[in-house]
Amino acid sequence: MAAGDPAQLADYIAAQVLGSAKYRALDRAFVQRVAGEAATRFADRAQAVKYAKRKLHEAFGAFRIGTPARAVADCLAELEAGTEPRPACRAAMRSHASAAERVGWLEQIYQQIEAWCGRPASVADLACGLNPLALPWLAVAENASYSCCELETTLVEAIGRLDGVFGVRVRATVRDLIATPEPVRAELVLLLKTVTTLELQRKGAARTVLAGIEAEHVVLSLPRGSLSGRRSYSDDAGAIVSRAIDETGWQLSDSASFGDEAFYHLRPAG
Repeated sequence: MAAGDPAQLADYIAAQVLGSAKYRALDRAFVQRVAGEAATRFADRAQAVKYAKRKLHEAFGAFRIGTPARAVADCLAELEAGTEPRPACRAAMRSHASAAERVGWLEQIYQQIEAWCGRPASVADLACGLNPLALPWLAVAENASYSCCELETTLVEAIGRLDGVFGVRVRATVRDLIATPEPVRAELVLLLKTVTTLELQRKGAARTVLAGIEAEHVVLSLPRGSLSGRRSYSDDAGAIVSRAIDETGWQLSDSASFGDEAFYHLRPAG
């Protein structure tokens, strides 16, 4: 490796990350982006790798409890064996930290979303985690479409097998929301516990993502505290949402809280 060559350093960082069991299934383009940012910040290989792994942990690793892809596969097996959808999905959702914090409030959350948004014919779920397993609670129109994206290839493959299982057309794709801020079009867009994660990755990223959404409704949520429990967001949640929607064409319509999660309903301004 040539001294001071950021491109070669980025390749080295990416190889180190993808060589670990924890991150080997991550989207390579996403890892390469984070590795490139690390290489421009640090010339020292150890520091650069440490920085990249911290960013990957903030965006992905912190939310893993078990193996989400396996949880989806196990859920499908339970459904095939005759288990009722809601108990099977609720159990599987415990393999992802954000989803696990939500499982005790699913009925109330999705009743509120239906009150806000009705029964949309198309839903886009950005940085979805295991939220597709909440489809048995989500009120949608007949033969609705549900598109979602995540960073882990094995999880995306597993979610894709939900297509048609709950009477909903499911399409799952691998996507880094920061690197590929293409427009998102759907009647309802879900952005659950993602705004603060995007901002940790790149300041202003949440605003960029929201500005690229074309929808009748957006429902975003914020955790009321960090996963570690060391930080509370309850006092500045409104400010976080205000900054994220500033000059995006979205305005706050309503809000509600369930457990440790605050939900915000956005409508197009004007």
